[in-house]
Amino acid sequence: MDKLEFGTKSIEVRKAKGLTQEDVAEKSKITVRTIQRIESRVVKPRAFTIKIISESLGFDFYDNSDIGYDVIENQNSELKRHTIFWYVKDLFNLKTNTMKKISILSTTSFIIVLGLFSFNSEVFAQPSKKNSITVQKNADNSIKRIDIRFTNHLTYDSLINIKNDLKAYDIKVNYKKIEFDENNRLKDISLEASTKLGSGSFSMPLSDIKKTGGFFVDYSKDTKTKFCIGGCDL
Repeated sequence: MDKLEFGTKSIEVRKAKGLTQEDVAEKSKITVRTIQRIESRVVKPRAFTIKIISESLGFDFYDNSDIGYDVIENQNSELKRHTIFWYVKDLFNLKTNTMKKISILSTTSFIIVLGLFSFNSEVFAQPSKKNSITVQKNADNSIKRIDIRFTNHLTYDSLINIKNDLKAYDIKVNYKKIEFDENNRLKDISLEASTKLGSGSFSMPLSDIKKTGGFFVDYSKDTKTKFCIGGCDL
């Protein structure tokens, strides 16, 4: 892709993840003015700048597979390790901005405890939630059928995990459009799926928590339908 296209692409990913220009500037340590100029295609960013902003947004601009919202493959880059280490070390250095840092640490501890409590509550409150990927196997342990479901409870991280898990079954998913509600739950999705037995696409709003969309791949020899996407019996 041309570097000027990076501005347009970064806007799509930033909005999909619910971030502001200020959020991106804080994450990447690049000024808001520079972010604005890049997004408006006024300037052509350098490769290093593209790398930093891409990492802060969690996608790979140079991915030629046209998979819109990939996580950066190299999560352990030297730049990222240095950045995290430096800020953690500085946070615990109470010689500067003491009260502010104490407040941050206290708030962080509270959020962690609250998050653990909420997670445990959700686990016990929703034990019957269907898995996003269901694999049926034959008696000889070979794969019989794979069902992939997309529901309102999915988050951005869930979608990335689904995509990565399906690679093990030689199934490729390309998210063309994903939208989330105010609780970061999946509201609308459009995707393409490609398998050895067929390929296709579907688009579906998921504002209703009871709605389910997706596709299946059936490897059974006697099945009439090898691949179905969209209005399938999942």
